[in-house]
Amino acid sequence: AGGRGQGAGEKEFSVSASTHTEVHNLYGLMMAKACYEGLQQHRSSERSFVLTRSGYAGVQRWSSVWMGDNQSLWEHLEMSLPMLCNMGLSGVGFVGCDIGGFAGNATAELFARWMQVGMLYPLMRGHSAMSTARHEPWVFGDRVENICREYINLRYQLLPYIYTLFWEAVTTGAPILRPLLYHFPNDPKTYSLYDQVLLGASLMAAPIYRPGVEHRSVYLPLGTWYDWWSGDRYEGPIHILAHAPLERMPLYVRSGAIVPMQPVRQYVDQHPLEEIRLRIWTGNNEYQLFEDDGQTSKYQAQEFSLTNISVFTEANKTVVEIGARVGKWTPPLREVIVELVGVGEQRFQDDGKRQTLEF
Repeated sequence: AGGRGQGAGEKEFSVSASTHTEVHNLYGLMMAKACYEGLQQHRSSERSFVLTRSGYAGVQRWSSVWMGDNQSLWEHLEMSLPMLCNMGLSGVGFVGCDIGGFAGNATAELFARWMQVGMLYPLMRGHSAMSTARHEPWVFGDRVENICREYINLRYQLLPYIYTLFWEAVTTGAPILRPLLYHFPNDPKTYSLYDQVLLGASLMAAPIYRPGVEHRSVYLPLGTWYDWWSGDRYEGPIHILAHAPLERMPLYVRSGAIVPMQPVRQYVDQHPLEEIRLRIWTGNNEYQLFEDDGQTSKYQAQEFSLTNISVFTEANKTVVEIGARVGKWTPPLREVIVELVGVGEQRFQDDGKRQTLEF
């Protein structure tokens, strides 16, 4: 479409023709941006949460995204993994799917398995239509309620690890939930492996996504891997048969992994973080922990802290080096527990100074 005629004192302009297909998702993008900017204007000192279903390239600047109206189907649980990994690879890291399915009625088994997978989602949310049966965890009986509680608790414990992944996503564009090919690009076996996912570089899950299944094949790429639950050690590349009763989602951790964890919370700000546990597996690795106040926008003025942590083997000993905390933000008084999994743990009061521990 052309512009109108140019009159006295008027500037000439023109508008290029576009199809609805080309501009449709721009509406959702602009709504998310407008919401974000409006919230910044009215509560500039605090962070706001924005969630959209529609968007376009760049929507990650303004909003988190959920994948829309899924159904309470095993196939939709299965589909969630490649969908979210694809979104992450496209630069949209803060994503999730409705746990239990939005439309339809989840069975107890489906809901338990979906909650286990949902613990990995960057956006973890249970959500269903008003017309469905109730989908609260306790509706499905004590067994499922206890399973949900265990995995929700694990999610809260892993928040320091997940929060650092969000910082990494913001600063580098790295996805939070990752396909195995992201870290193993030279292994062709990972190219079509859609039903195993990495949460960051260290944790790998192989969820159950079919009813009645209590065993599944798991591929462990090159390197040393440990079963999160049992501590069993495996040398990859290897296929193993994992036992997965309803209470267990197969979960593995790479050698040298450094996973910061916190005590269980009923909600994020229930009370100050009085201790932080560094769970470390024997190997060689470096890790950077990001922390800030979690509430305000002061991090944009560099009010955050970074702590470099490394683990390596030296003279038949495992050495953990925790660098001096760098940055303008200082956490409240707390104890640091350094656990070398399967070996032992050491504790110290966190004064922000360099620490070297030997096991």
